[in-house]
Amino acid sequence: MTKKRTVSPCPSGQETAWGLCYLVFQMLLLPSLLYWINDQLAKPLAESELNFLYYLVNFIAVLLIFHSFLERSLSQLFQHPIDALQAAVLGFVAYYACFHAMDWLIGLLRPGYSNYNDASIAALSRGNYFLMLIGTVVLVPPVEECLYRGLIFRNLYTKSPWASYVISIAAFSCLHILGYIGTYNPADLIIAFAQYLPAGLWLAWSYIKGDTIFVPILIHAAVNYITIRGIL
Repeated sequence: MTKKRTVSPCPSGQETAWGLCYLVFQMLLLPSLLYWINDQLAKPLAESELNFLYYLVNFIAVLLIFHSFLERSLSQLFQHPIDALQAAVLGFVAYYACFHAMDWLIGLLRPGYSNYNDASIAALSRGNYFLMLIGTVVLVPPVEECLYRGLIFRNLYTKSPWASYVISIAAFSCLHILGYIGTYNPADLIIAFAQYLPAGLWLAWSYIKGDTIFVPILIHAAVNYITIRGIL
C-alpha cells in the first residue's frame, strides 16, 4: 500500500499576517527608507553596497517571519528528497525551455530589446560583483520564494489553484518592473513583464510538485547564478 503524502507546508495565519505587512512595507517604504538613511551617513554607501543592504534586510526579515514555515518545509524536503530533486530538475528545464521560447519571440517582435532589470544588475555587479553574487544567489531566492510562492501562491492554492497561479505569477512579474514604471515606455515594460511569466509559472509548479518551498528556492538560486554570469 502506497503511503499517502502530506500536503506541501503553508505559512501559518500569523506568518501570513506578518508576511503581508512586510510585503507592503518592502514594496512601498523600504527602498526610500534605506536611501534616506544612507543620505544621512557621513560616508554614504555605494549603490552596490546599498543594494546588498536591501537584500540583507529582506533576508533577515523573512527568516524572522517565516522561520517556522521554513523549518516545516525543510522537514518535508528530508521526507521526500528524490521527489524534490525530480521537481527541481523538471522545473528548471521547463523554465529554460519557456524562457528561450519567449526570448526568441521577443527577438522577432522587437529586435534589439534588452531587459532593464538585467541591465541594472549588470551595472551593480560591475560595482561589486561579489556582493551581487551573494545577494542574488543566496539572499534573494529565499525572500522571493517565501513571499510570492509561500505567502501568496500557497495560501491561495487551497482556495483556487487557478487563481493562485494567476495572482502569484502576475505579482512576481510586477515586482521586477515596478521600479521602471514612468521611466521606460509602456511597450518595453509589457515585454519585461512577460519575460518573468515563465519563472513565476514554473517556480509555483515546482513548489507543489516537490512539496517544499526549498525546491523553487533551489531553482531560483540556479537561475540567478546563470543569469548574473551571463549578463556580465
